[in-house]
Amino acid sequence: MARPTPLLSALVSALLLAGCGGKGAPGPASGTRGGTETSDGTGGEPRPRAPAPRPRTRRPGRAPTAGLAPLGPGVALTDGSQMAVAAGQVAHGARSRREIALTFDADMTRAMLATLRSGRVSGWLDRRLFAELRATRTPATIFLTGLWTRQYPAQVRRLARDPLFELANHSIDHAAFATPCFGLPTVAGAAAKRQEVVGAAHTIEQIAGVRPRYFRFPGGCARPSDVSLVEGAGERPVLWDVVSGDAFQRDPNVIVRAVLAQARPGSIVVAHCIGAPNTPATAAAMRVIIPTLRARGYRFVTLSQLLAG
Repeated sequence: MARPTPLLSALVSALLLAGCGGKGAPGPASGTRGGTETSDGTGGEPRPRAPAPRPRTRRPGRAPTAGLAPLGPGVALTDGSQMAVAAGQVAHGARSRREIALTFDADMTRAMLATLRSGRVSGWLDRRLFAELRATRTPATIFLTGLWTRQYPAQVRRLARDPLFELANHSIDHAAFATPCFGLPTVAGAAAKRQEVVGAAHTIEQIAGVRPRYFRFPGGCARPSDVSLVEGAGERPVLWDVVSGDAFQRDPNVIVRAVLAQARPGSIVVAHCIGAPNTPATAAAMRVIIPTLRARGYRFVTLSQLLAG
């Protein structure tokens, strides 16, 4: 098979990352488990986007509803619209407390792992981001895929020892539980889906010594039966109500404006901790977002603290 052009790889990879709270629109799945993935997972070198004068509030990576079972009542967004949420998922905390949970997804598909091993990328770890969070004493919840956890065991153990951070579950390899879901590879069948949940949890516990309490569906795509499956495995499904838009965004100011425009009491912010080339500006954006929100009277907390009570 001919190797895909860099532009094609970048476009398909953009869809993969967009499924994790990114800025892309939902599209057909790129493959099913056991099939051939169509992306090399590198993210390529996307062309810079011209920053908009005023960022629009986007529906945060909402899961497509076509063909899915009835959804819950929805979550109100700052633009007055609603994000459909499968019953049982959490998208924000109490609106009565000026607390915000920053969450960062450690995505890794099997294609991304292959790209790393081939040397086409140097890593999927944003060390600048973690340094910024530590320097500013900012709590955060990190949603780990099993593949990322195994690739960076020393980093995961360090996170587990640091009281600033809470570790959560983001499946084994970032495959979608429901389709269509932003072009993500998919996992089919209850047994395989359960393995995505319990297998990743086991990996995190084995390496970090902690058992995750929360689970985030890749792309936020799930049916009510998937929510029940996760709950049956002893974890609580968590979405978000603020999308950072850091996927393939090179201008940190765009991320800053998006988060500051959407943040409200009880918000859960979704971003990424994998760094360039897929999320190159996240750390720089957080250097502005964190002090600005604190100046507005917000306190940063982990998910466990946000959802307590």
